[in-house]
Amino acid sequence: MKHLLFITLLFCFFSALSQNKNDSIAHIKQQLLMRNYHNMNQNRVIDYDKSFVSDDKLFYESLTRIPEINYSFSEKEMIEKTLKKYITGSSYNDLEKLESAFATDATLYLTVRGTFKKLTPTDYFSFFKNKKKGVFSGRKGNILSIDIYHDIATAKVEIFIPDGNLKLMDLFLLKKLKGDWKIISKTATRL
Repeated sequence: MKHLLFITLLFCFFSALSQNKNDSIAHIKQQLLMRNYHNMNQNRVIDYDKSFVSDDKLFYESLTRIPEINYSFSEKEMIEKTLKKYITGSSYNDLEKLESAFATDATLYLTVRGTFKKLTPTDYFSFFKNKKKGVFSGRKGNILSIDIYHDIATAKVEIFIPDGNLKLMDLFLLKKLKGDWKIISKTATRL
């Protein structure tokens, strides 16, 4: 019985000690925050899940935040703009727009008339040369995904050509060159 009472007292003592330690850490943390933010009314600082509110200032601090590697939305928008140049250029036979989407030394891996070929951008643009500029060919594109890795990216675009009842999947490799995203490689397949 004495042992049980002794163990219970020890447990209560250590519980109280750890509670006081946590209370003192929270108190010190609050005091430091009040000093850092020069709060005039120190009694009005409230700690709500790492949000600190005072009469004259509102602060949010993430004390346990792990920095994330995240690329700005503008990078994704720039890539979408390049892909839309490709889609619009090929849909409306706009060679200038189409050319502006590609790096001059890009490589295209395509099946042309049943034969797998390695093409230059100039070879690819020749498919659109004899068609009237600005006339919609019926070709529609839909950007499915974009993955960015620093200054390179991959993209997947679905192409529909109603006249031939074709559905294609285009895969792109893009590179940021002199501040602008360009297609450096493309391949495609029929679905």
